[in-house]
Amino acid sequence: MGGETKKTVWGRVVGLAPRSLGGVVGLYKSTKPAIKYGAWSLSVVAVLALAYLFFSLSYLDRVYPNVVIGSNQFQGMTRDQLTSKLTELTTAQGEQKIILRPPPPKEADGGEETLEFISKDIDWQVDVETTANQIFSYGREDSSRLTSFFHQLRSAFIKTHLDPVSNYDKDLLAVKVSQIADKINDPAINASSELISDKLVTTTEKSGEIVDEAKVASQVLAFLNSFTGGTITIEKTLDTPTIVLGNVDELTAKLDGLSERQLTLKWATGNKKLNRKEIRQLVGFVGETVEGSKTQVLSAKFTTEEVQNYLTSINDQTDSPAAEPQLVIKDGVLTIVKASKTGTVVDLNVSAEAILAALNGSEVSPTIELTMKTQTPTINEANLASLGIKERIGYGETSFAGSPANRRHNITNGVSILQSALIKPGETFSTIAKLGAIDNTTGYLPELVIKENRTTPEFGGGLCQVSTTLFRAILNAGLPVTERKNHSYRVSYYEPPVGLDATIYFPKPDLKFVNDTPGYILIQGRVVGSKVQFEFWGTSDGRTSSITAPIVSNIIQPGEPIYADTDTLPKGEQKQIEKPHAGATAVVTYTVTRAGQIINKQVFKSVYKVWPARFLVGTNESLPPTVPPTP
Repeated sequence: MGGETKKTVWGRVVGLAPRSLGGVVGLYKSTKPAIKYGAWSLSVVAVLALAYLFFSLSYLDRVYPNVVIGSNQFQGMTRDQLTSKLTELTTAQGEQKIILRPPPPKEADGGEETLEFISKDIDWQVDVETTANQIFSYGREDSSRLTSFFHQLRSAFIKTHLDPVSNYDKDLLAVKVSQIADKINDPAINASSELISDKLVTTTEKSGEIVDEAKVASQVLAFLNSFTGGTITIEKTLDTPTIVLGNVDELTAKLDGLSERQLTLKWATGNKKLNRKEIRQLVGFVGETVEGSKTQVLSAKFTTEEVQNYLTSINDQTDSPAAEPQLVIKDGVLTIVKASKTGTVVDLNVSAEAILAALNGSEVSPTIELTMKTQTPTINEANLASLGIKERIGYGETSFAGSPANRRHNITNGVSILQSALIKPGETFSTIAKLGAIDNTTGYLPELVIKENRTTPEFGGGLCQVSTTLFRAILNAGLPVTERKNHSYRVSYYEPPVGLDATIYFPKPDLKFVNDTPGYILIQGRVVGSKVQFEFWGTSDGRTSSITAPIVSNIIQPGEPIYADTDTLPKGEQKQIEKPHAGATAVVTYTVTRAGQIINKQVFKSVYKVWPARFLVGTNESLPPTVPPTP
């Protein structure tokens, strides 16, 4: 508009309109038809042009009509008003709930689980300035006058739906959707077979229904980007199995035929002729394509996976694995205290390939020499610094004061096994796996453990003191916990606080966590007096962790004492082995932050049974009675 004000332009239009219309009326008065027709045409064009001009001037510095986000209309707003409105909508959206609801069940089952969350749970945020630019620029596009004219004309009659310019955490949204999908998915089951006690057991295929998680995520974003909340009823789609069972007799016959093969394995220090049962362990059950069909039929064949699994199962006979050096922290410095060792192991890929070729060949009784490869330790003096083990990043401590001698011994033994454990970046650490066998061969003594609602002596009793201390070091370090279970009842050794214990028992339950730090983590453990202490050494990435005070509820007082017979005490004598504990539920929230952002949040809910006092009652008549101490 050449810098003219809106008022000036309006003045010119008002002055021009009478003169223009007057000229048209003059033409219309002509007696010639052609002139009259031209006057009519000109008048229509003039009216339309004037209408467009009036329309354009009305929205000279305001949002054109029918430009909407969801149900929100921004017609006639100035730029400042638009920005203010978008800020208001974005703030309000932060409180809007989105509910993911499973489809109605075919039969009432006492209710259905839903998932409720708000926009901040997936870090959904609107770029208000950019969104305002997008809305305000509609009909004012610099790229094309024709586009601008079309959008202006369109806005007078038709709604244009825009999305805000927003960002969100795709991973967090995927987690939210998968949380409810996991609860309601009923995936297809492929036909399968396995050998149980050397007998073939088959499972028939089954169709299922699963959630289209991408579709649900799109529905969630549609709610967010329309500045609304609401309920999404999730639909499930058919999930078809890809492998069917086929004829069981044919499958059995093929397995029996493969079982008749013979094979001898040789290596530097020994050899082994496989028996019929071992040959069958090399057979896998896989789908084979049927001509003219997309469906595969279950079949039996020697497979790489099963051969490698078998070779792994006998690696204690064939392998002499490398040993990493033992590392400790001395005076704050990472130090090697036990040298590494180079090893020799079976090359699984090459050996499996040779075995499969022999089994599928024509030779009746082939002998295969296993291919070995050198296994070199990954850690040495030269690369110690690259491990990133340079500072303490976590610490945990518990007291086992008052523990009997065997329990104290087992605790010390367990700590020594975990001492110097090295965890790679990205690795999941399993406490059970690291401890290994828990019996008399690994230095453990019998001591009381909680098992099937009874307290009974077993090798390794007291190791939960070790796992509980480790759990607290994990939390202090801010590491994600992937598996943890509380004890059946509250144990005085682990309180206060209630709700931060972690029980272990081979093979489950286990205590697991992930090293998601930039470097390796070295566990340093020690027993000092009656205390267990664990330190985690590694590289800090600036994270901090916090744990709320436990919220304790559903407290139920214990009942009458429980007595259990034992032959470890003289007949008639009693020994209290556990104090009474009230049943309770304890909830703690574990939060990890870095640079002001939450990177992990977990809720640990511990449900403890009511546990009365427990006494052992002696039954051993051969033991002399215990002489009471002299008063």
